[in-house]
Amino acid sequence: MAINKSIIIREQMLQQVEEFGASLAGIARVDDLKKSPSYLKYAQNPYYSYFTSYPEWPEGARSILVFGLLHKKSEPELDWWDPKPGGTPGNRALIRIQKKQKAWFKDELGINSISLPYKIEEGGIFLKDASSLAGIGIIGKNNLLISREYGPRVRLRAMFLEIELEATSPLDFDPCLTCDKPCYRACPQNAFRSGFYERKYCELQMKKDEANVRPLPGDPSTDHVRYCRACELACPVGK
Repeated sequence: MAINKSIIIREQMLQQVEEFGASLAGIARVDDLKKSPSYLKYAQNPYYSYFTSYPEWPEGARSILVFGLLHKKSEPELDWWDPKPGGTPGNRALIRIQKKQKAWFKDELGINSISLPYKIEEGGIFLKDASSLAGIGIIGKNNLLISREYGPRVRLRAMFLEIELEATSPLDFDPCLTCDKPCYRACPQNAFRSGFYERKYCELQMKKDEANVRPLPGDPSTDHVRYCRACELACPVGK
């Protein structure tokens, strides 16, 4: 009976978050995320030098709602970084969905939820690992989350839930196995030269992008950065 109730609540949540505007959504378990590859490896190779240990996640957090927003090739501005709160228009859209979902959890289900920051060092989670565990997609050879429906053209956000829910099943799906990897050839910094993704080369392109700031269209007083999406847009999945 408890399992059936858990599944019913889970499906209500997933339906509601899509009604609020999410393109994809799934549920992962906190305990499973703590066993994920990124969680186990990050402490040995953190992105930020000031990282010393993982911040404590909320004690009551048992499950994770992960949801994604489709980022169409025809809407590049969703990923343009600016100094406004939220960083990008796409992330601000995700934050609006998150706020609606948080209120709905409390008002309709009586469930507490906790909005998450992006950075691991500030209490965030490994979004790609959580999305993989939640059945939203798989982590591809290009180091991006690849969904069945939209390929890697999805932006992610997550929330902790103070309730134990049945996780949505991981996908039996691996398009990279038979792919000739156009993402590898598309990279302007040849970040896959070893046959695997190497972050240090990707960061070279990111720094180049950051040096090429430009005014926002329609708002010339605000600069923005257009980060490279070459490997993402080269992926044939979901097109």
